[in-house]
Amino acid sequence: MAEKQIHDGQVSSRSPVPLVGLLGAWLLANFILIALVSWVADGWYLGWSSQLFGMLAELGLIQLPNLVIPLILLRIVDIKGFRMSWAALGWRWTGWRAVLTGVIAFVSFLGISMLVNLTIGAPIPYQLPGRPVGLSAHGLLPALGLLLLLLVFVGLTTLGEENMFRGLIQTDLSSDYGALAGILGAALLFGLRHLPADLFYGQAWKATPQMWLAREIQLYSGGLLYGLARHFGGSTYASWIAHLLTFGLIFTLGG
Repeated sequence: MAEKQIHDGQVSSRSPVPLVGLLGAWLLANFILIALVSWVADGWYLGWSSQLFGMLAELGLIQLPNLVIPLILLRIVDIKGFRMSWAALGWRWTGWRAVLTGVIAFVSFLGISMLVNLTIGAPIPYQLPGRPVGLSAHGLLPALGLLLLLLVFVGLTTLGEENMFRGLIQTDLSSDYGALAGILGAALLFGLRHLPADLFYGQAWKATPQMWLAREIQLYSGGLLYGLARHFGGSTYASWIAHLLTFGLIFTLGG
C-alpha cells in the first residue's frame, strides 16, 4: 500500500522500498558491479594503470549505478514518471534553506577536519605513495579538457552518492523508522561504501592506528553532517551542496 511522505508541506504518494530492497540497491551499486569487473580484469580498479582510468572506472562502475539504481527501484515500486521519481528522492529546491544548511554542514566538516589534524594527525591519503598529486596536462585545450573532466568527476561522484544515501536510503529509513534512524543508517552505509578504498590506501601507506582513526572520524562525521543537511534543509540539494564543496576541496588538495 502506498504511504504518504510529507516534506516541507509537499506530499508524495509512493510505496516504501522494503529494507531488503535498500540494502540490495546499496550492495549492487557499491560492491557487486565493481567486484565483478575487477575479477574479470584480474585487478582492483584503484590499482589499475593510471589515475585517469581509475576515475573513469569509479564513475562508470560505482557513481552512475548510485545515480541510476534508486530511480529504477522507485519505478519498480510504482512511482510514475521521471520527475516524480526525482522528487521522491528529495530533489526539491528549498531555496536559501538548502544553500544555508549545505554551507553550514561544509564549514562544520572543515572545523572537525582541522581539529582531527591538530589532535590526532593526518588521515590516510587517497593518493598512492610516490605518485604525483592530481593530473597533468600541457596546452590550453588539454588543460580545459582536464578541468571539464575534474568538474564532471566531482559533480557526478557527489550527485550519485547523495542520490543513493540521502535521497533513497535516508528518505526511506526516516519514513519507516524516524529521522534519527535515517540519518544514522545512511551515514553507516555511506562509511562502509568507502571501506574497500580505505583498505587499499591504508595498506599502500602502511597506515598507523592514528591515520585510521583520523580517516574514520573524517568519513563518518561527513556522513552525519550530510544527513543533517538533508534533514534540516528539507532537500537532497542541501546535502549535495555540502558534499560537493567538501569533495571539491579535498580533490583539489590531492586527497
